Amino acid sequence: MGPVVWQATQWPATEFLTVTKQEHNNLVKGIINGCTDAEPFSIQYEIEVTPEWKVSSFHIRRDGLQPTALKLTTDLNGHWFDKDGNHIEAFDDCTDIDISLTPFTNTLPIRRLTFEQGERKLLQMLYIKLPEFELQKLTQYYTKMEDRLYLYENGDSGFSAELPIDENGIVKDYPGIFTRIY
Repeated sequence: MGPVVWQATQWPATEFLTVTKQEHNNLVKGIINGCTDAEPFSIQYEIEVTPEWKVSSFHIRRDGLQPTALKLTTDLNGHWFDKDGNHIEAFDDCTDIDISLTPFTNTLPIRRLTFEQGERKLLQMLYIKLPEFELQKLTQYYTKMEDRLYLYENGDSGFSAELPIDENGIVKDYPGIFTRIY
């Protein structure tokens, strides 16, 4: 699979993403460059996923005026741990992550789960709001509308969007928020 590039449509930002198949996992790397509230940022993230598309760890780093970093790992059974190995109970039962500034993380449950057409699934997500690095546990729903179209619903805010995916299961566009340009 080649690189993917998205353009944000509500603020000035672009993302360059690669997915590399390794011996025992897939390594996802994204670089998001942009500006929010007149402050420039460059955010790099790495997500390690199993061949079944379960997140095993992620590392997010922000460069710029206020550098920040976050690294969490999971035991693949819904338990998350900080960089020092401390269990973070607040995120128990979260299998997937949702990083706010990228459409890629919507790909994770779509690739990991098996859906019948019209089937709706409830998920507990570890949500990372960037560039603030605020962590929350959110309820989200995914419904398979067609072979390459899923409905995303945020159970907490009521926001929803229809997400088309490509032949690799990667989100193509996030209507009104991100447009895939490569």
